[in-house]
Amino acid sequence: MRRYETIFILRSDLAEAQIKESIRRFEGIIASGGGEMIETDEWGSRELAYNIGRERRGYYVRLDYAGTGAVTNEVERNLKIADNVLRYLSVLVSPEADAAKLRGEIESRKQRMAEARMVPVESEAAHSAAEPEKSELELAEEPEQTEPEGGTESN
Repeated sequence: MRRYETIFILRSDLAEAQIKESIRRFEGIIASGGGEMIETDEWGSRELAYNIGRERRGYYVRLDYAGTGAVTNEVERNLKIADNVLRYLSVLVSPEADAAKLRGEIESRKQRMAEARMVPVESEAAHSAAEPEKSELELAEEPEQTEPEGGTESN
């Protein structure tokens, strides 16, 4: 199987339930065609770079999946005829993909990112305890070191 990413933009005036239904529909097309979902990433409502029709905003969704070319063709065919889809783009990410292994890698990456978010908070606290920062008053009391103008003079 090959690994594909499909990004599509839904109309921003859709209700939350309609957005979820559209996403489930395209995930179902992938599953029914023999593909395997790796990850669904909802980027949310964003300003478009340019107006599409009369739309200024759109709801972005990224589908990461493993499947055959026929699965991607069917997804794109359905995206093309869906009234609530403004634009879409499918990209071949990798010619060979193991969906179970990729899902595991994504989960471990998410776990590392969550742990990394926790570490800076702890290291900042340790840093501030080890080296207290100078207050504005202490900084104002320090004499400024300036060099004499014109260099050294000899008589």
